Amino acid sequence: MPTSSTRHPSRDALLRDALGQLKEQRGVSVERFARTLNSLAHAMCPAKTEDMPCLASFTEVSEEYDHAVMSWNKRVQRWASGAVEFPAWLEEPWMAALEELGDTENRVELARRHGFLGVRRPRQGETPACAFAALGAVSRETGEMMGSYTGLLEDGVLDEKDAEAAPEVMKDIDNAIAALMGTRELIKQRVMKPSLHVVGD
Repeated sequence: MPTSSTRHPSRDALLRDALGQLKEQRGVSVERFARTLNSLAHAMCPAKTEDMPCLASFTEVSEEYDHAVMSWNKRVQRWASGAVEFPAWLEEPWMAALEELGDTENRVELARRHGFLGVRRPRQGETPACAFAALGAVSRETGEMMGSYTGLLEDGVLDEKDAEAAPEVMKDIDNAIAALMGTRELIKQRVMKPSLHVVGD
């Protein structure tokens, strides 16, 4: 799961670190990420990106296209390095681009920074193995939650003396809930059929 909040002091730091993890673990280049982000940013935030190059709008490779790619890549590299301020509107397309390229962990943590519970929704194209992965996630997260919660009950009492350890336990509870909700959504999407309603004359 995502690392602790002490490692990620802010939401933008979390998103930058997630890109670093993709580069390290999956060999995703910044250039590939930038292209994915360009498409999603224009689709999700058209008002914010209207003055930025839209790579999908080019029909052929040209000097103008090469310049647009270079300009966009440099912009993304500055965001990724923290050289320029990370705009709030960029969070969702950045997260979506991370997920499209293989990230499965950081949406829950990003949602937590906003005070929400994030749930990974299954994608239509995923293989049947994702059902077993969902079960594994539930088992892992509930196991971690049980372990940390048991630590709170070590002295047989749940009280203010547990205040220091409680935030980590709450985080583990949130992760377990997110895993369960993700599995619920998977079953709902793959198994449950929408009800048919007969419209009267």
